[in-house]
Amino acid sequence: MSTSLHMTSRNTVSRITSSRGSPRLGRQAGVGLVELMISLVLGLLITAMAVQMFSTSRSTVSTQEALSYLQESARYVSFRLQPLMRNVGYAGCANSRDITNSSSVDDEHDLTAPFGGQQRTQRGVSYFNLSFVAASKDGDETTMTSSMSSLGGPLFVRSDSEAAFTAGDFALVSDCNSTDVFKVSGTTQGKVETLDTLSRTYGSSQSSNAYLYPVHAWELLLDDQASDTSVRALYLDRINANFSREELASGVQGFDVSFSLDTTGNGSVDRVKVPAATVRSEDRWSEVRRIEIALTLESLPGVVPGGDNNGRLTRTFNLTFTPRNLQLRDS
Repeated sequence: MSTSLHMTSRNTVSRITSSRGSPRLGRQAGVGLVELMISLVLGLLITAMAVQMFSTSRSTVSTQEALSYLQESARYVSFRLQPLMRNVGYAGCANSRDITNSSSVDDEHDLTAPFGGQQRTQRGVSYFNLSFVAASKDGDETTMTSSMSSLGGPLFVRSDSEAAFTAGDFALVSDCNSTDVFKVSGTTQGKVETLDTLSRTYGSSQSSNAYLYPVHAWELLLDDQASDTSVRALYLDRINANFSREELASGVQGFDVSFSLDTTGNGSVDRVKVPAATVRSEDRWSEVRRIEIALTLESLPGVVPGGDNNGRLTRTFNLTFTPRNLQLRDS
């Protein structure tokens, strides 16, 4: 009996000792200095990678936005000039060689020589300030309603359509047989008055329908932007007219004009990208068939971090315009 109790007490003491030993084993588990240093290094590496990815992503987005802006600027220049360029030298439905200029028509509005300009320099950038003559867009086409009473006019048009013509400006009238360019002396209800006599009485029963179009002379030039004189801009301006010149694009770093020529008169281009200054010096305006413009645009600084030229993005866009009936000039 006593032996059994002694053994039970010993087992109890053993269990108590074992249970007291467990806490000592738990206090030995933990994070050492080496593990802590490794964790800190890994954390710093991950943070640096995240910052680098964010910086690269931000730089890419900034570059893409700047490129999109430059592309949109070039598209607007093309959009704005396309309707004007396509009507350069337009003579209605007649051939441009059949154009007759009245005595008041100046050189700037002479559709038989629809191009001009000269070499200029704007703050260190040399360019050719292209000038050209164009009949107005198709929406301003006006049909004569009856024949002229004399060579001195007036030209009778639909009521209110005379609003497209302004005293002091120029216009053309064409009936597919001939074309006259004249200066408008004034307008009244349903009438367009001419300053000089024309070569024939348009709208008579012996001829087909006659159409009138406003004629405007334009020029493309570089100048400082009105709001920031450190930024160069491309402007479209009307020659000898009360017209507030229009800014087409800003950040212009280059503006080169060239032409494709038909030197044989067979309707096919045989010389391409002839500099405008060369065409002018050789007086080959009648051979022009296409107009090519190389427009170099530059973004604001800081767009490309760490890039050249204070981080500016620069792109050159090539624009081509084909007047719709210049190829018929010698046919």
